[in-house]
Amino acid sequence: MERRKILEHVTNQKQVERQILELVKTYNVLYKRQIYAFFAVDGKEKFVGKALHTLLKEHLIYINEVTKTVSQHEDAYQLREKGTLKAFWVLLSLMEQKKIERHFLAEKEEYPIRIVFVGNAEIYDILYISEAEIQLVNQLFSRQKLDGCGHVVIVENPEEIPQIEIPNVIGFCTVQEEEGGVEYYRRE
Repeated sequence: MERRKILEHVTNQKQVERQILELVKTYNVLYKRQIYAFFAVDGKEKFVGKALHTLLKEHLIYINEVTKTVSQHEDAYQLREKGTLKAFWVLLSLMEQKKIERHFLAEKEEYPIRIVFVGNAEIYDILYISEAEIQLVNQLFSRQKLDGCGHVVIVENPEEIPQIEIPNVIGFCTVQEEEGGVEYYRRE
């Protein structure tokens, strides 16, 4: 009985290490808090600290103690993308509400989409639109005729929501980048 528990613990530990490495490779830079929150959804956050330590010791990740971020290498923090970090907080928030089967970073060509995910066999995406990009994004989406996926749109201020003219928006939100607080809004 005790041997089985030890084996299960080791298996979970290795699984969390692999998943952390996959997350960091996929999203480039994440806050440590985001990684803990990701595993809290499945109740595996207790394995994260040791997994991060092991991956750091094996030089598979870099942890910046000042910014509290995890990346593949020391220079990655310079390449971080604010919209992607905010979109990951939204993904975590949605994971607490519904089953997310798959998620991945959108291609650069899919701008302003940051993360695409599948839940209940439907495709959704998370967009980040800064105040300066609203008109550009409206023009981009007015030219796209086929879409078919629901959009979660991150804005800097809720006052910007009426200015956004994108079809198939299922909700808007604001995100506190480092803390991860997500507040949702609907169009009035």
